[in-house]
Amino acid sequence: MVGKRVLIPICTFVLTILSVLSAAQDSASGKESINAGDLECHVSFLASPLMNGRANGAPELDIALNYLVSQAGLNGLKPAGDSGYFQNYSVVRSKNALRWPYYTLKSTGNNSRENVGEEIALRNVIAWIEGCDPVLKSEYVVFSCHADHIGRINGEIHPGADDNASGCAALLEIAQAFQTSPEKPLRSVVFLWLTGEEIGLLGSQAYVKNPPFPLDRTVADLNIDMIGRVKGIADTTLDTPVTGPYGVFVISDDQSRELMQIAENADEGSIIDFDYSLSGRTHHLNLFARSDQYNFVMNDIPSLFFTTGLHSDYHTSNDVTEKIDFKKMEQITKCIFDIGLEIANKKQELQVDNPYSKR
Repeated sequence: MVGKRVLIPICTFVLTILSVLSAAQDSASGKESINAGDLECHVSFLASPLMNGRANGAPELDIALNYLVSQAGLNGLKPAGDSGYFQNYSVVRSKNALRWPYYTLKSTGNNSRENVGEEIALRNVIAWIEGCDPVLKSEYVVFSCHADHIGRINGEIHPGADDNASGCAALLEIAQAFQTSPEKPLRSVVFLWLTGEEIGLLGSQAYVKNPPFPLDRTVADLNIDMIGRVKGIADTTLDTPVTGPYGVFVISDDQSRELMQIAENADEGSIIDFDYSLSGRTHHLNLFARSDQYNFVMNDIPSLFFTTGLHSDYHTSNDVTEKIDFKKMEQITKCIFDIGLEIANKKQELQVDNPYSKR
């Protein structure tokens, strides 16, 4: 339970952020509403010490999720969970363990792990904007990110500013851009703030098992996980592939040549450089299978995963707001918005050349 001494500074922090954001939202619409200042406000709250690292099962993660819900409501997004904006699911962990005891998830083929024992209630946040075309509005473009992090380890808070407060903030800004655009998208657009990612991609697994929107009508997933960093002096090894001041890794599995061309179109109109070198399941870091897009891919939904890379502060107490490059984040977020907008407004169905199930 979170005590009053904690709730009072949290409430003060939220009210301050909301006042700053509401002032900014009055001045721009559409893609131009995406700005570094708003992104910084969101990340500052989600990665503040008051959030205690947003661990799965911790009350601070629920506070973070309620913040995301409040922003979705302020932006006029429709709820799509089984309980308002929330999609409820549960996982299990050991009753006696202080930390999550893990075993490898064979179903995802990655290095993430699932816990065994006591049942723990978790929830995703799902919001959406209905498309304006009478036929195409029954098709869905998904934007996803994860809101959970790893909490405290050895007494130290791991804030998770880049992992993945950055993705949560980007999704809020993309949702606002769609909602304030003068023209609504032809297809419906879905926004997912997932949990359980750090313990085995469990939130996205729960979503695809019980989707509020049909998976066979879901045309693409654009997943955002860690888009806030620039390569630093400490990031010098193959195990810390981080992009430079204008770069972002775009990780795919070549399911759709048309989706890749749409990404290229957005890249050409931006100062951001897309780097595809970490794509595919044969790369030694296996990043393609290590974030939530993988559960969509396994259901034959074309997906792109956006990240600025695995820096030396990944999963440490040094992943803090002060190290985020918000100007770079703004440009990446605008690119991802452009990709989603083009998919949402395509008159024809997105072509899938190489579905996962046919390999």
